Amino acid sequence: MSREEDRWGAKVAHYQDPAVVASYDAERFAGPRQRRSTLAKWNAIRRGLGEDFGRVGTVLDVPCGTGRFTELLLGAGKRVVNADRSRAMLLAARRKDAEARARLVECDAARLPFADASFDLVLSVRFFLHVPKGMRAGLLREMGRVSRRFVVVDVRHKYCLTTLGKRLRAKLAGRPLPSKRSSLAEIDADVAAAGLVLLKRTWLSPGFSEKMLLFCARA
Repeated sequence: MSREEDRWGAKVAHYQDPAVVASYDAERFAGPRQRRSTLAKWNAIRRGLGEDFGRVGTVLDVPCGTGRFTELLLGAGKRVVNADRSRAMLLAARRKDAEARARLVECDAARLPFADASFDLVLSVRFFLHVPKGMRAGLLREMGRVSRRFVVVDVRHKYCLTTLGKRLRAKLAGRPLPSKRSSLAEIDADVAAAGLVLLKRTWLSPGFSEKMLLFCARA
């Protein structure tokens, strides 16, 4: 098993831990800067879809985590299904959605329990940075299978100062180097192998952030 696959297995187990989930939002999304980041990504998703955003009725958020985008999606009038492999994450998402407006489904993103073309939009944020390269095209293909129209995912690319800084700090501290980020050619190859069409890329803070949104459609 490769180091990347080892890390993947560890991440899967990590996010199943209720103690990890209990502190998840506080560590990542609770502060003012993190809230601004969530809103910026949400606005980038809306802008990227343009007029088509208003035509989106149903959304699958997978993996949904603690429901970072649930209130925003519901507030925009979308019908939402939150799917995640971690039951602890789903329970945290339900606590945010007190009226239980979003449906919860416990499942593996590689084997989604939905019929073909079930959703107008499949959204996947903060997931592919953990996924081994050999699994990415298959996961995108499965997301494309259950989408009628769009698949929007965020990925991590290598064209920024953040990636260089992370690798330098890890090397100086004697820690394992973080996973290599993807090139544009690698990203394009994954999308093509999944049978999707890449409509556009949105760079978030070009030159500084390693985050990029991909807007894809079924071929």
